[in-house]
Order: sequence, then C-alpha cells, then structure tokens
Amino acid sequence: MKQPAISVIVPVYNAEAFLSRCVDSLLSQTLANIEIILVDDGSTDSSKTLCEQYAVEDNRVRVLSQPNRGVAMARQAGVDVASGIYSIHADPDDWVEHTMLEEMYAKAVEENADMVICDFMIDFANRNYVASQKVGKCEADDCLGRMMRGKIHGSLCNKLIRTELYKEYDIRFFDGINYCEDYLTCVQLFIKGIKIAYIPKPFYHYDQVVNNNSATRRYTKETLQTQFRFYGKLCEILNGRQRRALAHVISLIAFDSYYYDILTSDEFAEFFYKYRRKFFWSKYKFKRKMALYLAALGLMKCARKIHK
Repeated sequence: MKQPAISVIVPVYNAEAFLSRCVDSLLSQTLANIEIILVDDGSTDSSKTLCEQYAVEDNRVRVLSQPNRGVAMARQAGVDVASGIYSIHADPDDWVEHTMLEEMYAKAVEENADMVICDFMIDFANRNYVASQKVGKCEADDCLGRMMRGKIHGSLCNKLIRTELYKEYDIRFFDGINYCEDYLTCVQLFIKGIKIAYIPKPFYHYDQVVNNNSATRRYTKETLQTQFRFYGKLCEILNGRQRRALAHVISLIAFDSYYYDILTSDEFAEFFYKYRRKFFWSKYKFKRKMALYLAALGLMKCARKIHK
C-alpha cells in the first residue's frame, strides 16, 4: 500500500457525543492519502464502538484500544504506529477545515519543513475568533521563546510534524503528565533546531462548548500539581535554556492558582515566596505581578481589583 502522506492521531476518551464531527471533518479532507488513528483510552461510553464502525466503513481509519492511561499515553500510542510521512494530532471535540491537511502538506513539501504551523479558530457558543500565531522568523530557537511567552500556542493540533523525527530524536510523551503534554513535545522538537514553516490560515477549530469535561476547562488542586510536574519536566528538558521564558511559565501557573482560588492563603504565600524572584524577573504583565504579590499578603480583594 502507498505510504500515507499524513497520519492524524486522535486520542479518544468518552467522546461519543462529538467524535463524529471530528472524524467526519478528517475523512472529508481534500487530501485523501491519509490515515486516521483513533486511540480509545479506556472509554466507558460507546466511543470504542463508534471508532470501530468508522474503521469498518473506511480503510483509512485505524483503531487502537488501551486501558485508561491519560491523553499523553494515548498520543504516544498513536505516534508509535503512525506510518505517515508527516503526522498531526486532533482532539475529538474539535474539527478542521476540509483543505487543512492538503495545504499544510503542500507547504511542508514546498519548504522541506520538519514542522508546519498554522493559525486556528477558538469557537464559543455565540462568537469565534482567530488565534493568529506570531511565528516571526520561523527559526526553532525563536519559536521556542515565542511559545514560552504565549505568542505561539503549545498545541500539536495546529502543527504538522515529520513523523520520523519522533524516533530520530527519541521524542516521547511523559506518562502522568496530561497537562501541556503536547507543549513538552514541541519544546523537545524546537531545541533540536528543526526547520519550520508557517501558514497564516485558521484551519483548526478549537471548540469551547461541546465538551464540558475537558481537563483544560476545570482547575483543581490536582491540576496545579500536574502543572508543577509539567514545569519540572520543562526545566529538565531545557537544561538551563530560556530562563526568562521559564520565569514567565511559572508566573502563568501562579496566576492560575490565584485566579481559580484553589489554595489557602498560607499555601499561596508559600508558593509565591518560593518563586518570587522568577515572578518579578519575568516579562509577565506588571498588574498581574502586583496581583500575585498582594494575594501573597492576603489582600485578595485588592489583588482582584488591580488585575481587572
């Protein structure tokens, strides 16, 4: 059989209510030479059955099943079997424009790129807007810094990647880190100096409505602990690089914990004083730095007034 141009990896967990929209948008792509790898991560609804129905109806669909291990290991399972020249990830509650894969693949071939980045849409119930990626020079180190400062999104869903790079550079997802697991993959790629191209078109639709159980829309103490594991792994991967950008990342984590009010006053004060030098050294917004400082002093009302 002809090698697929692109492997699309879709981690699936209890997605029966919206999975069809995602898969249908992939099967209707103008680039037909693709494979779609649906990784059922121990779903307890009918997601697995739905995946298997798609595989029966279209031989471009492959289904993998595993006990529930989290999205990181589901993505890894898909990468391990991907046979496409390039690969990209899609989340089951999202969908894509019908020319996305054709245009991104054409750009990859034209520029012999290791990674092609595109813009994406963020869809709400009554509005949507374009998340333009401020890619700049298309140089790996520059893109790394921009991503860590929030200029480029850390998702893999808007990034087409040469599949062989995962093996060539031994790039893997980390078991137990299911927050920003794709961000860590991007970091591992960027530090290798890969060749990057950019298409300023919003092909991918990041849905903010249909999946209320999405981990990115719930914030708990467990989320914060996962963020700390993510931050520790990020520091390990970077090994002394991008120190100011790292300060920005820990500032974002601190602001999340403050904004969602999931720590006691004493817990937040301990967190703040552990990283206070990084907060003030980073390029984080001044008002948010002050909000963190006031919150650490227990002046929560003042903190909330300042950052609004």
